[in-house]
Amino acid sequence: MILPLTPSDLRSALTRGFRPQNEWALGLEFEQFVTRMDGTPLPYESRGETQSNIGVEDLLERLAVKSGWARMTESGRLMGLKAKDGRQVTLEPGAQLEFGSTPCRSLRELEAEVEQYCLWLRELSRECGVRFLALGAQPTAHPSEIERIPKSRYDILEPWLEQAGDLGLWMMKTTCGVQVNFDHSDEADAMRKLVAVYRLSPLFTAMFAHSSVAAGELTGFASWRGHVWSRTDPSRCGLVEALCRPGATIDDYVEWVLDVPMLFVERDGRYVDCRGQTFREYLGRGQATMADWELHLSTPFPEARLRPQVELRCADSNGPLMSLALAALVKGVFYHDEALAQAEALVADWSFERLTEAWHDSHRYGLNGPRPLLPLARQLVGLAQLDDAEADYLQPLQELLASGMSQAEQTIARYQPGGEWATGAESIDLRPLVRLKGCPFAEDEPLLP
Repeated sequence: MILPLTPSDLRSALTRGFRPQNEWALGLEFEQFVTRMDGTPLPYESRGETQSNIGVEDLLERLAVKSGWARMTESGRLMGLKAKDGRQVTLEPGAQLEFGSTPCRSLRELEAEVEQYCLWLRELSRECGVRFLALGAQPTAHPSEIERIPKSRYDILEPWLEQAGDLGLWMMKTTCGVQVNFDHSDEADAMRKLVAVYRLSPLFTAMFAHSSVAAGELTGFASWRGHVWSRTDPSRCGLVEALCRPGATIDDYVEWVLDVPMLFVERDGRYVDCRGQTFREYLGRGQATMADWELHLSTPFPEARLRPQVELRCADSNGPLMSLALAALVKGVFYHDEALAQAEALVADWSFERLTEAWHDSHRYGLNGPRPLLPLARQLVGLAQLDDAEADYLQPLQELLASGMSQAEQTIARYQPGGEWATGAESIDLRPLVRLKGCPFAEDEPLLP
């Protein structure tokens, strides 16, 4: 018997994320493309016995042996790995790797988890002749050239996104992001932070813009990834006007998600296609379970999300140092009331229309458009409050802002059509600005191969 869900049930999936301030932590989700040495995508499936025909599934198996982590499979195919402490490596639709950390109380703990993962990638690169690119867009391939992994939820998601937006397949197969998940103490704190991420999202996008090249060409955007998301199913992606207003509540969030079109539910280990209805309509038929609602909460993809921690989702994938700098910025701003109040004040006079303009500007121009975001970005980073042991994690971001250009803008400035920068694997990776402490790599080598 299915008991009808109540408004309290719908809220509880979000309110269970409340934590006392002394337990606040940070989580990082860090994505990379897996390529051959020339930058072309490595397929999920192997094409034969030789190293040159290796696939991403083979790399996962090797990583399972190195790490000792448990294998996660679907229909007998390897789809990810999970450690006993909760760390994970999973696959995005185009066989992009995603590392998920545990909730870490300190940036040093987070760095240690990222560092271990990067060391394993380094070993895999040397053993298998592959590269791991921490970029926001696949630099050489069109979506039609990338094999989708055989995961059943994507059998439903892919055709939906094909018709819901003109760049949905670009999003699925050719983009990578870096995401920070962080805590809140109660409803007011959760929604204040969620609203602040939305309103500051153009600054985060501009600072971490790193996807000016896609499918072998300059895209005309600093964050092609961000632009792609802006053209992917507006019913579940982008900026949510009702959640960009100071004073928005969890009920506002629930109301929005109720009207997001459904994709699927899970029954007996299989995904059941539920397209063509909203969750509100499905709920009205008395069929919905708590598990259905939990699954549906994972299918909107806005710039900021509750699940149940706040998820900052608006940054291109960057190397580990810049990814840790993003985590440091989040901690330094969102975990200090004074810093957060000053950050909110930076964009307090922005209407939703002005916010939307700035968001699109961040995609196209990065930090230096007709209405430059660079001064506000510098102010935002200057507000971060971190103790002496963690302040150095902001250094890569501070140096980038001192240069006056995002990594994407630097790429645009040095791009040579048809030259090595356009096609050579070595030229695609921007070198880290500082080294991870204790990382045993030569100074003249990129941190990610």
